[in-house]
Amino acid sequence: MDLYEGLISRRTIHRFDNKPVSDDVIRLMLNAAIQAPNHHLSEPWRFVVIRGSSLKDLAHYRYEVALAKARKQNRPQAERIATQAREDYAMLSVVIAVVQMLSDDPYRQLEDYAAVSCATYAMTLAAWNLGVGTYWGTGAITRYPPALQLCQVSNDERIVAFLRVGYPAVVPHVPRVPAEEKTLWLI
Repeated sequence: MDLYEGLISRRTIHRFDNKPVSDDVIRLMLNAAIQAPNHHLSEPWRFVVIRGSSLKDLAHYRYEVALAKARKQNRPQAERIATQAREDYAMLSVVIAVVQMLSDDPYRQLEDYAAVSCATYAMTLAAWNLGVGTYWGTGAITRYPPALQLCQVSNDERIVAFLRVGYPAVVPHVPRVPAEEKTLWLI
C-alpha cells in the first residue's frame, strides 16, 4: 500500500484475532518509530516490548486500574468492566510501551512529547502497511506504579502510550469531518 493510502485507511483496532505478531514485524515498527522528527535529534524515546508473562502482569495491572476507576465512579458491574480491560491485553501477543525521556525544560518536554507521539504514529503506520492493527492506549495505566516498575520507567521518564499490536478481527469504519471544514486558508 502506498503512504497516502495507509494514512487514509489506518484505523484504531478494538478487536484483534489471536494470530501472534512476529518479532520481525515489531522490529520494523520500531525502526519506523526512530525515523520520527525530533528536536536536535534528541531521540527522546525508548520502547519496551511486552510479551509472555510480563504481558500477563500488565493485563492484571490494567484490571486493577479499571476496577478502581469503575468503583470510584460507582459503575454497576465494575468487576465485569475490569475483567474486560484485562482480557483486552491478555488476548494479545504483544504490547509496546512507548516511553518519553523527560527534559528539565518544560517547553522541551512539549517538543519531545510531540516527537514521541510522531514516533508512535509511525509505528502504527508501519504496522498497518503489513496488515497489522494497533490501539494507542493512554490513561491511568500509563501512570500506575506497578506498570511503571514493570517497564523500568525512571523518575525522569513517562509512558506516553501502551500500543496494542495485533491482526485486526474487525476494521471499523470511522467517518471524518472533511479537512475543508477544519482549515483556514490565508492569502
